[in-house]
This record gives sequence, C-alpha cells and structure tokens, in this order.
Amino acid sequence: TCTGTPEEYDVLIVYASDATEWCQYLQNLFLFTRHVRKHRILSYQLEGKSAISHQELDLFSRSRSIILLLSAELVQSFYLPPVLQSLQEALWPPYKVVKLFCGVTDCDDYLTFFKDWSQWQELTNDDEPDAYLAAVKKAISEDSGCDSVTDTETEDEKNPVYSRRLAMSEEQGSSRNTGDHLVVQPDRIRCGVQTTVYIIMKCKLDGEVKTEVEFSPENASPVRLLAEMKNEYTVSVKAPNLTSGIVPLQIYSGDLMVGETSVTYHTDMEEISSLLANAANPVQFMCQAFKIVPYSIEALDKLLTDSLKKNIPASGLHLFGINQLEEEDMTANQRDEELPTLLHFSARYGLKNLTALLLTCPGALQAYSVANKYGHYPNTIAEKHGFKDLRQFIDEYVETADMLKSHIKEELMQGEEDESVYESMAHLSTDLLMKCSLNPGSDEELYESMAGFVPGASEDL
Repeated sequence: TCTGTPEEYDVLIVYASDATEWCQYLQNLFLFTRHVRKHRILSYQLEGKSAISHQELDLFSRSRSIILLLSAELVQSFYLPPVLQSLQEALWPPYKVVKLFCGVTDCDDYLTFFKDWSQWQELTNDDEPDAYLAAVKKAISEDSGCDSVTDTETEDEKNPVYSRRLAMSEEQGSSRNTGDHLVVQPDRIRCGVQTTVYIIMKCKLDGEVKTEVEFSPENASPVRLLAEMKNEYTVSVKAPNLTSGIVPLQIYSGDLMVGETSVTYHTDMEEISSLLANAANPVQFMCQAFKIVPYSIEALDKLLTDSLKKNIPASGLHLFGINQLEEEDMTANQRDEELPTLLHFSARYGLKNLTALLLTCPGALQAYSVANKYGHYPNTIAEKHGFKDLRQFIDEYVETADMLKSHIKEELMQGEEDESVYESMAHLSTDLLMKCSLNPGSDEELYESMAGFVPGASEDL
C-alpha cells in the first residue's frame, strides 16, 4: 500500500499548544529546503485530556516519520492514562519517531511511559536545522514498508517522493542525484505573461530521449510540457499560465526524474507589495539615509552606537519613558506595539553594540521587562530573529545587573548609611556594566574591580 499516494505523509509533527511556533518553524524548514512537499507534511495538536481517536491513529500509521515536540504541556499529558495509552500505540515503530526537547529536559519517567524511548532519535532546541533534516531523512530511509520491492515503479514515477532520492546511494553515479544541482532562470514568473524558463543542469542530459518539465501547482493538476534541448546541460520550456504561489518543478529524462526545484509565480500587486516591504525596512532605510553601501548591519550598529555615546549627557539619559512603568507589577507592562522601545528595536535587528550601550542607560532593565504585543521581550525577540548570541548576551547582562544590585543593597544594609557610598557604588556598577557589555569576555576585570572596591568581599563575589 506504500506507493507514495497523497494519503501518505512523509512527516507528522505532534505538538501541544505551547509549541505551536516550533511546529510552524519545522513546517517552514522542510518546505523551504524542499525536503518535503507541502501536501506530505501533517501536524497534529494534542489537546487537553483527549486521547487519540482510532481514526486519528491511522494518520500516525500512514506517516513515514513522526516528530514529537516535547513541551511542558505535552509532557503533562503523559501522566493521563488514556492519552498515554493512545500515544504508546501511535508512536510505533520506534525508528519512525524523533523526539525534540522544547523547553523540557530528559528524565527517568519517560522510560516508564514508553518502552522504546531510548530507541527514538533525540534532538534539542539548540541543534542546527541540518540536524532536524538529517533525523527526518534517517527515519524515512529506514521506513522499510515504503522501500518494499512490491512498490511498483510506475506509481513511484507518477508520485515522485523526494526522500527516496535522498536514500539513494552516491556510488550509483547516475543522474538521479542531481535534484539540488540545477539552476532555473528566471525563477520568478509574472502571472499572465508568457515566459520562457531555462533550466541548467549539473549533469549531462541524454539527447536521445525526450526531456520534459512538470509544473505541480498546489491547487491544480500537474502540467507536463516537452522541453527543448539547448545543449547537453540546458533545456528551455514555455512556462504555463498558473496562479500566484510557489510551484514545484520536476525535470524528466524519459521516464526518470533527474531534478527538482521550484519557481514562484507572482501578480503585479504582489511584486509592488514586496518592493514596498523592502523600502519600508527600517534597517535598509537607515542604511540608505546614511549612505552605507553595501547595506551593513554592523556598520549601522557602529554608527548609531557612536552617535548615542557622543550625545549622552554625563548625568545619563532616560531613553525609555520609565515614569510610565510600574516596577512592582511588570506583568502589566505589555504594549500594543511590536517594538515598544529602542531596546526592542535594536534586539530585533541584531544591533549588538547599540543593545549593549542601551542596557547601561537608566531605565533599561525596566524596558527589558516590557513585553511587545506578542508577549515577547528583547531577549526572546533577538533569538526569534536568529540572533542567538545577542540573546545570550542580554540574559547574562541582566543576570549580572541583578547580582550587582543585590550586592549594593547588602553593603548598604550592613550599616553604610552614607549617601556618598551609595552614589559611588551606583556609578561603579554602571561603569563596570558598560565595560563588561562593550568588552565581552572581561569577566576577570569585573571581578578584580569589584574585589578592590569592597575589601574582603572577594569570597562572596
């Protein structure tokens, strides 16, 4: 029965509501890297105390790999006997299952819940995207049911599965392994305009057999067209008139698929929207305004940081409107904007030096505690947009600031009531944090400076 039919899925992602973003990320990853087609990815949300129904269990059996997103909410369902029993039945055989830790850690309980727990492939949220792709590729390649000799070749050709080609041996040296080795020009096609598409292959094409190109739009029947050989590496074809969207494209030499990629169809309005979105990008806009060519986030970061440092008064600058914030109840400080403060902005666009400088300004820690309209904070915004090192820096900075603040309070509680002591220590903490933020790795200097200021306190520090 494993013949690559639409009722069969390459990837099934099982998740709870607190891992929705992770589910969406994985779906996009598989689609954008073209490892899996859209209609071959399925997501299944486990809700509340509901066990998996018999009909839904069928989806698990028809999936060639299963990714289990282990979030706090999902793990809670393991302690509900009806849900656990249905999961034990669904997550089988073990070679199909990939466990991805999303905010939870491994523990011995899981071994009692699932006898095959140790046989499942394991991933964490710190792994690189390549690791996620490799795990799915491994699970699919071990799916013996769909590599059975009973699968007919004609049906495979009608429904080519990208994962089959991934499992092919490189020793074959045939043109089958060329899926990633081709170029399409143009790869963006304007709807309603007849366009000739040129496809350049890395491998030689056989001129003795017909070469065809098949366009497979998501919501319409595939269109297969005869291609014209320009030379032994290049063919051309007149693109069919399709609706806007990403359209998978396969190249066939005779009955053998020798390559796969995609093209994008767009309307005039979509093209205008894309241009406007780029023009409205604040980083690109500022790079244009300051004549930074080519566009460089690093150069813009340096320019803004130098400008802010030069113009901050000696007494500091209240950049964040901190009088509007209630320190006692930071949970009430959610704003309706996507980027409510300059700190959020610099984190969003990865302006590392500017972020470091802003964190030393009065009110920065309160601004750090302000959530945007999606409930995200500067550190999570930075990570969400791919700046993991900036997220780590912000977290370590805030932790250091809390430590200094606590230490200052302890010193004052020990009888040092003189205001001048408090002021000197406050200035010292700002200076040290500035030095630490703008010179990553200066932990040793920070330690020595604090030890010198508070004699006999080195042990505590």
